[in-house]
Amino acid sequence: MSTKRSLQHFVVVSKCRRNNVILPKLATRRFYATRNKKIEASMGGIFEPFLNESIEKKVVKQKVITPKELLHKVTVKDLLPEEELLNMAIANKQISLSVDTQKEITRILLDNLVHDGTEKEKICQLANGQGAQLTALGNILLKSSQFGAPLALALYKLGMEKGDDGGAFSYANMIYRGYRGTAKNEDEGIRILSQLAQKGHPYAQMNLAAILMRTQPDRIESAIKLYELAGRAGLDKAYSELGRMYRLGYGVHQDHKKAMEYFQMGAQKGNPQCNFMLGVYCSSGLGNEERKPDQVKAFKHFQKAAVKGMAEAQYNVGLRFLKGHGVEANSFNAAEFFRMAASQGFQLAQINLAGMYSEGRGVKSDLDEARQWLEKAAATGGSIGKDAQKRIDELDQIQGKKRDKCSIM
Repeated sequence: MSTKRSLQHFVVVSKCRRNNVILPKLATRRFYATRNKKIEASMGGIFEPFLNESIEKKVVKQKVITPKELLHKVTVKDLLPEEELLNMAIANKQISLSVDTQKEITRILLDNLVHDGTEKEKICQLANGQGAQLTALGNILLKSSQFGAPLALALYKLGMEKGDDGGAFSYANMIYRGYRGTAKNEDEGIRILSQLAQKGHPYAQMNLAAILMRTQPDRIESAIKLYELAGRAGLDKAYSELGRMYRLGYGVHQDHKKAMEYFQMGAQKGNPQCNFMLGVYCSSGLGNEERKPDQVKAFKHFQKAAVKGMAEAQYNVGLRFLKGHGVEANSFNAAEFFRMAASQGFQLAQINLAGMYSEGRGVKSDLDEARQWLEKAAATGGSIGKDAQKRIDELDQIQGKKRDKCSIM
C-alpha cells in the first residue's frame, strides 16, 4: 500500500505591516472510552494520532538498525532513567512494577536482543503476566533513551501477545512508520490497527482513517465513519480533523456548514483547535448565512482556545484586546496575551510585544525588553524574522548603539 501522499498542514498566513502590529490574514494551525467515560491517556501511549501531518516525513529515510548493531555496548544504566524518575513514574501510576523489576526485565531483554535469547516467559513472569505493565515499561524506555526503540518494540509485542491493546497500538505504530530505525512493515501495522479499530480503539480508528484518506481516496466515507466513531468515543481531535477536511475540501466537497458542525462538536468537548477554527469562521463572516462577521463570538471562541494554552489563539486574543475587536480595547490585557503566545515562541506575538515595550503601551516602556523579544523572533528566521531584525536595527539607532558583533574582550 503506497503511503507517498501526505496530509496537508495547517499554516499561519500573515501579512506584515510597517507599524507595530502584525495582522493575520487568516490564522489556522495547528482517550478507549465508551458511554461518555473519560479516555485514559495511556490508551495512545506515547504515540499521537496521525492527524494531518505526514507519517513518513521524519522517518522514511531512517536506516534500519538491528538490535545487535545498536545495543552491543549498551548497559541497563544507558537505557533507564535515574531511580528518582522511575519512582516518580510509579507514584504517578504510570507503571506499577518496582524499580528492581524494571531493571531486571530490561537486563534480560537487552541480553535477549544482543545474544538471540528466548527468555520471554521469564520477562512475562516478572511482570505478573500483565501486558499493560510491559507496555508501560516500553514507554519509559522509548522516552528515556536513544537506544530504547528495539527494547520498546519487543515489550510492545509482548504486551500485545498478552492482550494489551495499548501495546498493540504502539507496536503497530512503530512498524507502520519504521519508527526510529524499526524495520518497516506497513501491511502488518494496518492489520493490527484494523483489528483494534473493530474493537473500538479510538486512536486506532483515527490512524486507520488517516491512512485511508491518504492512500485510498475511494474509501473516504469509511474514513469519515472511523473519525466519527473516534469522536463519539471521546477523542475530540477526530472532530477537528473532520472539520478541517470539509473546510479545505480535502477528500470531500468543500462544505463550510458541515465543517462548522464538526468544529462545534469538538468545541463542546473542549478541543481548543475546534474553538479556534470557530473563531476564524465567525471573524470572517463564513459562520452565518448573512456572511457578516461576528467579532464578539469570534473573541469568545479565541478566548476559550487561548485559556487551553493555544499560542495562535492567545495571539488573536491579544490582537483583539489591542484593537478592540469584539471586546473593549485593553492594552494591558493585550500585552499579557501577547506574552503568553510569545513565551511559546510565536513570532507574531514576540514582535507585537516588543512593539508595546517600545511604545510603553500596556506595559512600562523598556527598549531592552523590546530588543530581547525581537531577538527571539529574529532567531526563528523566515520573513517575520527578517522584519524583527530590521526593527532591531531601528532600535540600535534609537538607542545610539552600533553593536560590534565581532568585538573581542
